Amino acid sequence: MTGLRSGSLCSGYGGLDLGVQSVLGGQIAWHADPAPGAAAILEHHWPGVPNPGDITQVDFSTVEPVCVLVARNRGRKPFQ
Repeated sequence: MTGLRSGSLCSGYGGLDLGVQSVLGGQIAWHADPAPGAAAILEHHWPGVPNPGDITQVDFSTVEPVCVLVARNRGRKPFQ
């Protein structure tokens, strides 16, 4: 993969990822969301992009390095 690469934590349906990609360009290297519904949507819109799943269980030394890390808040209060 060439150009700006981004990784996404708690990706949901990927809306924030689309926004970041639209502003910065580049490619999504991976998404991390264990929810089955979210994983299905992500696979549909970004076929073949890896989803390592639950971020508390991922060994990030095995995940492709990225230039931009996109993190969704999941509806919690900021900075929680």
